[in-house]
Amino acid sequence: MKILHTADWHAGRQLHGVDRTAEIREVLEEIAELAQQQAVDLILVAGDIYDTKNPSADAEAAVYDFFRTVGSNGIPSVVIAGNHDSPSRLDAVSHLLKLANVHVVGHPKVSSQGGVFDLPIGSETARVAALPFVSERRIVKVAELLDTDPGQWLEKYQQGMRKLIQNLTVSFSSEFVNLMLLHTTMDGATLSQSEYVFHCTETYALDADILPDKLNYAAFGHIHKSQAIKGFAENAGRYSGSILQLDFGEQGDDKFVYLVDAQPGKPTELIEAVKLQGGKKLKRLSLELDAMDRKLEDIRSYEGWLKLKLKLDQPRPGLKDRIKAEFPQVLSVEIELPEQEVIEEVGVDLQKMSLLDAYAQYYLEQRGKDLPSDLKEAFNQLYAVQDEPETEVAA
Repeated sequence: MKILHTADWHAGRQLHGVDRTAEIREVLEEIAELAQQQAVDLILVAGDIYDTKNPSADAEAAVYDFFRTVGSNGIPSVVIAGNHDSPSRLDAVSHLLKLANVHVVGHPKVSSQGGVFDLPIGSETARVAALPFVSERRIVKVAELLDTDPGQWLEKYQQGMRKLIQNLTVSFSSEFVNLMLLHTTMDGATLSQSEYVFHCTETYALDADILPDKLNYAAFGHIHKSQAIKGFAENAGRYSGSILQLDFGEQGDDKFVYLVDAQPGKPTELIEAVKLQGGKKLKRLSLELDAMDRKLEDIRSYEGWLKLKLKLDQPRPGLKDRIKAEFPQVLSVEIELPEQEVIEEVGVDLQKMSLLDAYAQYYLEQRGKDLPSDLKEAFNQLYAVQDEPETEVAA
């Protein structure tokens, strides 16, 4: 069974006020074409389909067009919600997406509720355990589904996740291709500086031994750098990473999808890590002002997005505006003055910014530094709560 593993699309992503959905659509079209060319049997999408709980219409169109394309080519997909996604929104469209052979799990479910299901593919059957992102807040509700003590689970997140994974994988058998999708942090994972650090702390980090031996392949999402799982068989599970460079912290990172061959009762083989070509590259430049003249042509000809840091001997009013007028690919200009705090100047159009980006810009202007990760996460959680009331999952 040939499987394509991808994750962390972040459709609707904005970078300093620039909507990157067109770039994401380009990469999704590239992945859809690859799946057809490689005669893929199944696509696994391990969360963070969208960048926000309320994605734009353009972001939803890019995602739905991808699933329509691969579905019309006879390729089924399995999708789980990540921490950026709205589980309720994904569950709400799950029945429609199933018409395109897309199987969606938004809210975490135990095995008896549909957290595990079989997909007949040719002469083989894939047994799929789907585990969307589980926050500390939601782990209590999952504990209640298994009739265990929620207080103990909240106290020991990893213990609760271990019990949930055991519940989802207890039916794994050598007669199936046993697959699992997870949107979580594994111990030892290397971050790319663009994830929500709050959800990548030790509280959320899971050990590799939490996964069962009979697992053929685990498709991980959440970490944006492509990598194997520390302490886990090399080809039995990986982070596919994001599909394009999402932030300047990912400068220089190549982006991949994984093609794997999984068979019942046999070790999984990695066919290929396919490097993705779409999406603009991000680059940071640090220059003295007198060196900028020598770099003008390099800046002008750069086809990606730039973050420019200029070291000045004194303030130069209007310099940032002149740079942005001449070089639209420069998204951010950071001015460094002697013995003064670094102040980042970013040309923005508030009407084109997400609510989070607008708040981050306000924080930057008021305090002269970037919005801390914990405040960013708290903002997103509050936004999610007002957008998505808590719902119980029927037992």
